[in-house]
Amino acid sequence: MKLVLLIIAASALLGADLNGKWNFIWQTPGGERRSTLTFTQNAEKVEARFPDGKEPVTGTFKDGTLSLAGRVYSPEAGDTADFQLHGTLSEGELKGKGGWGEHQLTFTARKAD
Repeated sequence: MKLVLLIIAASALLGADLNGKWNFIWQTPGGERRSTLTFTQNAEKVEARFPDGKEPVTGTFKDGTLSLAGRVYSPEAGDTADFQLHGTLSEGELKGKGGWGEHQLTFTARKAD
């Protein structure tokens, strides 16, 4: 029985699909922020775009772990800085840590309906 559950869990991770719009809740030094990212996934390669982003951030999604990096413009800050994100997908929710410039953040996200 344990083997069957392990196989089902592994199949869910292997078949995980990030494609589409995700709603993010960011915990930042300046308080909670909300935004969306739209993911395009091709095998392990992932591109993500913020609504006002001209260039995507890119990375990988493998074994339930997402890693992204790139330069991101923040309309709120009026500046562009290096952005990185590292999270895990479990039961339909992405959770993890990241940073924009010198600012560290944590996040949770769910796929938009």
